[in-house]
Amino acid sequence: MKYEYKVIGFVAEIKQSDIGNGAKEKVAGQLEALFEDYASEGWELQGQYTFNVQVAAGCLASLQGGGNVTVPIDQLVFRKQV
Repeated sequence: MKYEYKVIGFVAEIKQSDIGNGAKEKVAGQLEALFEDYASEGWELQGQYTFNVQVAAGCLASLQGGGNVTVPIDQLVFRKQV
């Protein structure tokens, strides 16, 4: 079988007042809506993965002794059969 893959970033959006007051449910609802949208187009969630991205220091940071920085990013991976 052949598959097509789609990798997307996901950042939940909540308000400060949601913390401790239903934040988990709001994030879960956003994820569920995203999964349902993709599923309706034939995409199947494969998983959430964390990838490290190396960010090169800019000119000013380099002059001030700063170096490259590694930042973790979370990505959702979907696939569908083609």
